Amino acid sequence: MQQRIALLDDSHVGEARRTAASFSRIASLSEAEAGRVANVVTELGTNLRKHASGGELLMRELRYGQRAGVEVLSIDRGPGMDLATALRDGHSTAGTRGEGLGAVRRQAHEFDAFSGRGGSVIVARVWGGGPREDAVELGAVCVPFPGEAICGDAWEAQLSTASTRLLVVDGLGHGPIAARAASTAVEAFAATGRLPGPEAVVHALHAALRPTRGAALAVAELDLIARIVRFSGVGNIGAALESADQKTRGLVSHNGIAGHEARRIQEFAVPWPSKGVLIVHSDGIQTQWKLEAYPGLRARHASVIAGVLYRDFRRKGDDSTVVVIKEP
Repeated sequence: MQQRIALLDDSHVGEARRTAASFSRIASLSEAEAGRVANVVTELGTNLRKHASGGELLMRELRYGQRAGVEVLSIDRGPGMDLATALRDGHSTAGTRGEGLGAVRRQAHEFDAFSGRGGSVIVARVWGGGPREDAVELGAVCVPFPGEAICGDAWEAQLSTASTRLLVVDGLGHGPIAARAASTAVEAFAATGRLPGPEAVVHALHAALRPTRGAALAVAELDLIARIVRFSGVGNIGAALESADQKTRGLVSHNGIAGHEARRIQEFAVPWPSKGVLIVHSDGIQTQWKLEAYPGLRARHASVIAGVLYRDFRRKGDDSTVVVIKEP
């Protein structure tokens, strides 16, 4: 679940704090941890209003095994900033004490940011029980068609120390009918942990989606032991594997509609490169993005990469989902 709050006026900072409190309750955070989330949201929301003339905050629950947390993603199209300077306590361009970003970094268990001429994207995470380290970073943005309360896209991941299996699904159309197809796929995906690979999973999801309108979907699996990415998709789901030498390898989905017509379901396997970045997205994200157009972005947190691609390449007439997986 992810919620978007547009910071159009100062009252929306209060709305963001109330939303943050709800996510903290969902994640069963302690009072102190919930206070950290509230401080992060207040500082980021206030910064958006003062320095970027608005922007948006995206919040979602984090979950890994028995651990839970809250992620706050700040996105704007402002003038950008010198992050090293902005993170230094006492710096201000708006006549304030200038403790905003420095305070966010201190309150968060995970923090990262990217800024340039197109604006800034900042991620802050607070985990119940304190900071944690995972085998991979996973970042995502999944928001509905403007004006819709329900998203027809969805994603889910099965995580372990040795592998990550990812589903991205785009229900046909948007609104409740599309959301039903997407949620059906997510529910079926939860029962596929013992299946041998993405091709078998896609076959299972294709069968589960028959009572629905259908969907485009893709399953990717990163095997950290064998250093291989396996991929299988049906319909218009974009996927690419980026390597450290800035080479991009597209991962192919076959034509069709999962649940109705999928004449060919096939799995591909490619090596996982050093410092690899896997990006999978619905057709609510345009395909002409290139990470090399953003110097330094590849090295940023997976959620920051997802936020930049969402900001600059989302289609405003569709649900939008982009998921990024990389090694820390």
